[in-house]
Amino acid sequence: MSASAIPTATLKAREERRIQRGHLWCYRNEFMSLPDLEDGDIFDVYSSGRRFVARAFYQAEGGICGRVLSYHQTEINRSFWKKCLQDALVLREHLFPRSVVYRWIHAESDGLPGLVADRYDSVVVLQSGCAFYRRHWQSLQEILLAVPGVSSLTFAFREERLEAGAAPEKQVLELNGLRLGFLPAGAQKTGLFLDQRENWQLAERFAPGARVLDGCCYHGLWGLHAARGGALSVTGVDSSAAALAQAEENAGMNAFEGRFTFIKEKVEKHLQECTDYDLIVLDPPAFAKSRKQQNAAFALYENLNSSAMQKLTPGGILISCSCSHFLDGALFDEMLKRAARSTARQVQLLMMRGASPDHPVLTAMPETSYLKCAVLRVL
Repeated sequence: MSASAIPTATLKAREERRIQRGHLWCYRNEFMSLPDLEDGDIFDVYSSGRRFVARAFYQAEGGICGRVLSYHQTEINRSFWKKCLQDALVLREHLFPRSVVYRWIHAESDGLPGLVADRYDSVVVLQSGCAFYRRHWQSLQEILLAVPGVSSLTFAFREERLEAGAAPEKQVLELNGLRLGFLPAGAQKTGLFLDQRENWQLAERFAPGARVLDGCCYHGLWGLHAARGGALSVTGVDSSAAALAQAEENAGMNAFEGRFTFIKEKVEKHLQECTDYDLIVLDPPAFAKSRKQQNAAFALYENLNSSAMQKLTPGGILISCSCSHFLDGALFDEMLKRAARSTARQVQLLMMRGASPDHPVLTAMPETSYLKCAVLRVL
């Protein structure tokens, strides 16, 4: 599309300032008016003084109507896609030079807002709800499949699943020195929740001689690290039978099966009935998926953490996580304080961690920081 053919939209007075500071979302109520655009169309954003601000793609639904792709009138072509993907790849190869498992594209933080892509050796799993990426799927395919070592792609777009290349039925991966089975077609979201890859090793540090609960264990990565660290026993609890089957297989692949017990039930129920543990990991799915759910999610997190604190032996360790965007760091801290008060036990915060560095945070967009991982000692 030529520059002259690209539609333009004009912001209200002074609404360009946040965008110019590096925030990549344009809200619908910030515009004087919008041209007639189809979902996924590219358009140029101008200030009320008619100065160019950014090039974005249009979203037909929701409060965010534009996601910024460039602060220049860059042509969105093969060269654009190739540069974004290559720049992101260089960072991951620097971060993990001996690994082919990583978050390759982390949405806004890698200049492709609304798109995430994880690499699992020869397989790349992508996810987006933005029609823009569905429209450019062919370009993404061509560039990704040309990268040495990549042979198949899976793209989850809303309710649609698109595939390209020859996908293996099952892979055996190595991550943090552990062997893992991976089913590209059956993974939740983009796969293994790689944002925790460096935090999993915390379980290893506190595991020697410990009885461990891996709550919401999914494929058992927290528990596997604890077992390698010398845990006496590991109980993996999850409500998904498929996830538990993979976790059990992973334990066997690393010769830890004798120390694992797997239980299919909600971790909240397990904590009401179980005996005490020395180390508990809570890594639940997001309880708050919108701002309206924030208060209810806060209460759920508080009750869950309070139950875990009560089931820890004196001096026991709680690793508590939240991936809810709408429960920010300050609210997470307050939730932990209230949970501790409700147990009438002293609780020490040893450290607070975020996501692995292949999930970078864009400093101009606090929304790109979402994962909280607290390590607490309960006296």
